[in-house]
Amino acid sequence: MVPRRLRHLALLCLVCAPLLAAAMPAGAAPPPRPLCDACGESFESTAESHGVSVTVTHSNATVAVTDNGSATWVVHNRLSNSDGVARLRANESLRTAIADRAMWDTELLSANVSGDGVITLRYRETDFAEGSVGGAVRTGEFTEAYGYRNLDGLGADRLVVIAPDGMRVGRAIDGATVSDDGQRMTMTELNDGRVVTFVPRDTAFGPVLSLLAVGTLLGPVMAVKALAYITLPAAVFTLLIGAAAGGVSWLDWDFKRVRDSAGVAFAGFGALATALSLLGATGVLRLGGIAAPLFGGGTALFVCGIALSQRRVRERASYRAVVGGAVVGAGIALGATMAVAPMVVADGFTPPVSALLVLGPAFVLLPAGYAVGHGNRRLAMKTAAIGFVLSMLPVLPVLPTPFGLGVLFIPVVTASAAAVAIVGLPIFLAGVSLGSPPSDL
Repeated sequence: MVPRRLRHLALLCLVCAPLLAAAMPAGAAPPPRPLCDACGESFESTAESHGVSVTVTHSNATVAVTDNGSATWVVHNRLSNSDGVARLRANESLRTAIADRAMWDTELLSANVSGDGVITLRYRETDFAEGSVGGAVRTGEFTEAYGYRNLDGLGADRLVVIAPDGMRVGRAIDGATVSDDGQRMTMTELNDGRVVTFVPRDTAFGPVLSLLAVGTLLGPVMAVKALAYITLPAAVFTLLIGAAAGGVSWLDWDFKRVRDSAGVAFAGFGALATALSLLGATGVLRLGGIAAPLFGGGTALFVCGIALSQRRVRERASYRAVVGGAVVGAGIALGATMAVAPMVVADGFTPPVSALLVLGPAFVLLPAGYAVGHGNRRLAMKTAAIGFVLSMLPVLPVLPTPFGLGVLFIPVVTASAAAVAIVGLPIFLAGVSLGSPPSDL
């Protein structure tokens, strides 16, 4: 039989392994670089490192993509400083060395300097894009979420991306201009990157193909986020629910007595939370960013309390019905939060991450408590684990990338999970009281 300490150590390793895997790239991440390394100030820095002083007054680049995923870069840098331009024009080996160093992970094809001081650089990048579903082509060159990248702007004053022959741009960068025939995408800045797709020119399912191409590409990234941000918080949440279930069994309280009043208590707490949030919105209380989630959670608790106060609802309660009610309650809470947020957030509306981290897991406590009240502690643990993971999935897209400082967000999510499990004990106990009488699970 394996000693208990070894089992605990193995469990700890299983929990920490994905976190360490997510954190390791942070220390080895490359320094920030523009999308076009051979453009603008980045080219100036490379030339300076070779002892040549030039100033790029204007830079533009064209990227022609092929259907096999390779791309040809053509970069035009207009240079000033006649001495530096003269050296580059006269010294081919120096010019080639600078050009080769300027653009990482590409093959230099040529480097020439014209009479009016424009250096033209040509490169081939073999893995710029890749084929995907239904003949679509996708590229993650414009986003940090794909691959081992750390982007810092566009680099060029203008960059034009040309779709492969027989294809058009399916999913473009926000703010970019796409030509009428869909063949060219023109960019003047790169603030928020994204995956770009190209679809067959004559297809009627371009948006669907783009969606599938992006989904299959970012799936592994989302899996890494799930491991980094959900593994440890889900374990903490589940263990605390298990501890609460053990405490209920040890105390051996008679929850049947409070079963009929649980709904009234829910409605009362919900009304109180809603009133406090409204006071915060009017400036009477300083609640800051928690005013909207407090309003959403209070509204959902009030509605659930009204439902639970009905004898017919309590008598027909089952595990599946309580799970459905918890899903509805979480939906009401999030919807009310998003509806009221524009009124309490001064600088526009962004869905509060704190609300997403709290509201979903809070309503998982209701069916978990029901399972405990019905005497099925194992089901309660499964409900807590699966329910927490499912409630966290919608949060993943808005969480930071789990590299670099994003790893520091893991303790925040874990603390949030623990706080929900502790502060939400009344919801858990209401579920226990609801499941105490015999009922079909």
